[in-house]
Amino acid sequence: MRKFKFSLNKLLEFREQKEESVKEELLMAQKSLNVSEQQLHALEEEKKAAFNVSDFNVGKMQLQYHYILGLQQKIKETQAIVLKKQKVVNQIMSRMVETQKDRKVLEKLQEKQHEQYLMDEKHQEQKIIDEIANRKKFSLF
Repeated sequence: MRKFKFSLNKLLEFREQKEESVKEELLMAQKSLNVSEQQLHALEEEKKAAFNVSDFNVGKMQLQYHYILGLQQKIKETQAIVLKKQKVVNQIMSRMVETQKDRKVLEKLQEKQHEQYLMDEKHQEQKIIDEIANRKKFSLF
C-alpha cells in the first residue's frame, strides 16, 4: 500500500506560515492599539482631575487653563493615533481572513484527495481479494 502524498503540500505549508506571520502582525498591531487607548484614557482622566481646583487665584487658574488646553491638544493627537491604529488593525484582520480562506481551500482539497486516495486503495484491495477468490474457485476444477 502506497502512502498518501498531497501534491500541494509545500503550498499549504507556505500558506500556513503566511497565516502565522499575519497573526503575529495582528497581535503586535492590537498591542500597539491597546497602548494608545490606555494613553488616551490616562489623558482624559488627567484632564478630569485638572478641573478640580481647590485654590481660586488668578495665576493658578491661568496656568491650569493653559495646562488643560495642552491636554486637550494631546487628547486630539492621541485620538487620531488611535483611529489610525484601528484602521491598521482592521486591514490586518481583513488580510487574516483572506489568508485563512486560502489555507482552508487547500485543506479541503487535501481532504478530498485523501478521501479519493482511500477509496482507490479500497478498490485495489477489493480487486486483489476478488482475484484471489476467483483463483481458488478455478483451481478446484
